[in-house]
Amino acid sequence: MTDLFEAEATTTTSLDLRRLQRQKRRAARRRLTLVVTAVALVVFALGASVTWNFLQGFETSSNEVADYEGPGQGNVQVVIESGATGADIASTLYDAGVIASPQSFIIAANDNPDSASITPGYYFMHKEMKAEYALAALLDPSNRDVRSITIPEGKTLDYYFQSIANLTGTTKEEVAAAAEDTEALGLPEEAEGNLEGWLFPSTYEFNPGVTPQEVMSKMIQQTVKVLDKYDVAIEDREKILTVASLVEREAKLDEDRAQIASVIYNRLHIDMKLELDSTVKYLTQTEGVWTSDEERNTDSQYNTYMYEGLPPGPIAGPGEASIKAAVKPADTNYLFFVTVNLDTGETLYASEYTDHLANVQQLQDWVAANQSDDS
Repeated sequence: MTDLFEAEATTTTSLDLRRLQRQKRRAARRRLTLVVTAVALVVFALGASVTWNFLQGFETSSNEVADYEGPGQGNVQVVIESGATGADIASTLYDAGVIASPQSFIIAANDNPDSASITPGYYFMHKEMKAEYALAALLDPSNRDVRSITIPEGKTLDYYFQSIANLTGTTKEEVAAAAEDTEALGLPEEAEGNLEGWLFPSTYEFNPGVTPQEVMSKMIQQTVKVLDKYDVAIEDREKILTVASLVEREAKLDEDRAQIASVIYNRLHIDMKLELDSTVKYLTQTEGVWTSDEERNTDSQYNTYMYEGLPPGPIAGPGEASIKAAVKPADTNYLFFVTVNLDTGETLYASEYTDHLANVQQLQDWVAANQSDDS
């Protein structure tokens, strides 16, 4: 009896244990279901919120871009930096109060293929402009605030310094002082500190506040660019600029530049003095076409009546046509040239001195007929 009871009791206890375990598993599944459901509701709510915000943002950017209606009012100066992107320009205009929103300008720029040609610089603009009007203003060169300078060919440093002083609001003495620091200007070593001939004659535009150093640096860079265009070796740059400066001062017409260059090289080849009035005039700075006996007796390496070879350096700023002539002279055997008509610039050439004297007589006849006071 005892064994049977104990067996029955053991069976009953096992059944109760299994029943209890099943109840615990059902309770755990119910709790898990509740948790998953709650998480799903939260995720759904968040997803709906993100989706709504995205749709709202899309609707705003597409249909509600802020833009002014008119041409604007008042005045403001805007600076467009070099390398600025369309977004950069839009932000600059927005920050200056020119446009109502960056997006309005970007839309206007995308609709206008000319927007890619906006030039960096300072611009006079209005505040509260319609974006397409602001874009049109940036594309109009008349709205740019620029400082312009034009240097003709054949001018010396004194002319450059005064012109640069006028441009920058400084004195000629201050420009000359800035010119002394040739390393800061970027003057190539082969110039040996001589700035003459290295400031390229041309028209330049600068932003307000430009300094004399910046102006001269840009002119030097342009000279180097032209020399590189004609493949002038570094060691030949100073010689080419010197020859080109002589051509610039002697030639009256473009067609004569290569011919005059050939005369210079032909004389150098046989160690014949160049005998150019232009190099003497560089020393004396006197008026008139020809030099006097007194001027030609000036003792200087620039006096090509007295010394053989080229002068120590350029005597003026040569333009590209003269540089080209110095690089590619005409193929001639000429040793002489003379301008026989000072009005038209007609120039005659000769290989023999007797022929040259005949050409000089033509010049004298022209002077007599036209009562020229040049001497």
